[in-house]
Order: sequence, then structure tokens, then C-alpha cells
Amino acid sequence: MSRTAAEITTQPACWRRAAEEAARFTAAPRPGERIAVVGCGTSWFMAQSYAALREGAGQGTTDAFAASEFPRARAVGAYDRVVALTRSGTTTEVLELLTLVRAAGTATVALTADPATPVMTAADEVAVLDWADEESVVQT
Repeated sequence: MSRTAAEITTQPACWRRAAEEAARFTAAPRPGERIAVVGCGTSWFMAQSYAALREGAGQGTTDAFAASEFPRARAVGAYDRVVALTRSGTTTEVLELLTLVRAAGTATVALTADPATPVMTAADEVAVLDWADEESVVQT
């Protein structure tokens, strides 16, 4: 079995664990909050999916941006919280954006797979999903 195929078979257990941990994560966006969710590459595609699902469920306005395309003029006051998705925790555009919006007083939360990276101090709160990190070139 290929590495990618093996990783795909672990997904149901990973999603169950993520749901269990999300229920205990106090920094998760609250219903009614205006949220911007950002990422790069696959993380941006996940941000788009999350935004559509959250807004579609009536949880509040949720916009998704590639971190480099976040409208900097909205850094002050447009969002209650910015959620950053960064598997590596080192993506420059994500780290710079977190610094900008935190300085403007916006709450930040990051999801990452690596607890030994700069995102740990770049966001107010961080959820580490190191148990879900993958080795395949294309993350599943």
C-alpha cells in the first residue's frame, strides 16, 4: 500500500478525534462572530470549505482568504476573530498576517500540525493536530 493510500485510511479516525478535541477547544469561533479564515495552498482550500460550511449552518459571516490576499484595510474591526490554517506553522504570509491583525486587537487562533514552529507564538490560541500530520507530498 502506498504512503498516501495508508494515510487516507486513517482519515475517519482523525476526523473523529478532531471532532472530540474541537468540543473542548475554547478558542473556537462562537456562533454569531464575524470570522476570517486564512491559509495557503491546501490550507486555503480547507479555509474555503470551512467558511462555506460555517456560514451555511447559520453560524455567522465567514470569509476565506489566501493569507497573502487578506484585505489589510479590514485588519481593524472587520472581524471578531481570524483563524489561520497552517500545517507547517512556518508559512510567512500566515505569520505576517497574524502579527498584523493581533496588533490591531483582533483575536487570532491557529491550527497547525507542528508544535515546534513560529505559529505557536504568532496566534493568541493554537490547536495542535500533530497526530494528524502526514508525510505525503499531497496532504489528504
